[in-house]
Amino acid sequence: MDEYYIWIGFPRSSPEYIRGIKAILKNAFPIYKNGDQMKCPCKKCTERNWYCQDVIYDHLVCNGPSPLHADWICEVSQTKLGGTDDFEDCEMGIEFEDNLDAIFNYTRKNFENQGGCEDEPNADAKKFFRHVEEGKQPLYPGCTTFSRLSFLIRFYHLKCVYGISEPAFGELLKLIKEAFPDANLPLSFNAAKSVIRDLGLDYEKIHVCPNSCMLYWGKNKEKNECETCGVSRWVVHKKDGIVENNDPPKIHKVAANVMRYFPLRSRLQRMFLCKDFSRLMRWHALGRTKDGKLRHSADVLAWKAMDARYPDFAAKNRNFRLGVAADGFNPYSSMNLSHSTWPIVLVNYNLPLAMYETRKSDFVHVNIRSGFS
Repeated sequence: MDEYYIWIGFPRSSPEYIRGIKAILKNAFPIYKNGDQMKCPCKKCTERNWYCQDVIYDHLVCNGPSPLHADWICEVSQTKLGGTDDFEDCEMGIEFEDNLDAIFNYTRKNFENQGGCEDEPNADAKKFFRHVEEGKQPLYPGCTTFSRLSFLIRFYHLKCVYGISEPAFGELLKLIKEAFPDANLPLSFNAAKSVIRDLGLDYEKIHVCPNSCMLYWGKNKEKNECETCGVSRWVVHKKDGIVENNDPPKIHKVAANVMRYFPLRSRLQRMFLCKDFSRLMRWHALGRTKDGKLRHSADVLAWKAMDARYPDFAAKNRNFRLGVAADGFNPYSSMNLSHSTWPIVLVNYNLPLAMYETRKSDFVHVNIRSGFS
């Protein structure tokens, strides 16, 4: 019997089997967890369900391990996977505010230890660090639950999720300030949005040809018709009202197709501001196990073919490897509407598999195109 299978063949109540189960959870949970949960590899769940560590322990004892994952289970119980020891201190479920603090503290410490640098941070970096430093202030004197930045991001997130209008958001900020004068918050929506934008969380609206021929961007920004198909950029609506003195009717133009672009550059730069993320960007080349087994996208033939075709690109371990996925859906669940939304997702393949495939991953990039087809 293979050495990996020694403990898995013991009765489930035996000390050897229990030690094997504990070894799985100890070695795998820090790598594959999402928050406080991980996919359960028991015979019943077969990695379809997410549970906390105690529940997975009970499942593995009661149901036994899944035969489909026996190799993986036994290997994990013997040693940590993929050479990830060097990277295990980077928390996969890290909250955005903690992430900002880690980036700011590390960069400031590095700068001070080196006695400053000849090249100071650029304007965007200065804005970023200023907002992070200001955001660490408590929401109000004595508050331990929220900082200024964490509350503002949470509040702005609610605006986006529940469709709160910009004027309503601004009025809510004013109401909070009236009720709690000591609250450390911006006074208007524009002031709050400037903080979000400077942190690299904003998006741009780019108009698109209704037939997806071109973007009205760059040199085409001011054009009103598509260069390829000649279709108008706009959907024109006449405004209701009384027309006097033979004046032309008032019209309202709406873009027929819109793409919301989340700038990629700022998000990639933010990863390299943190030493842990910077190291993880080289994991695909330096951190994974290279034993011929298929564990990561870097092990597939397509990846190796790209390396062989572009050796100069492959030689730089920090170059980004991005996967692209897109699909359309009707956001209003009504087949009578021609409106559709197409998210275009970029996935960072430089990272360990367990990081970029989590439900709460911070390492994906999304553009959204919506319009009438």
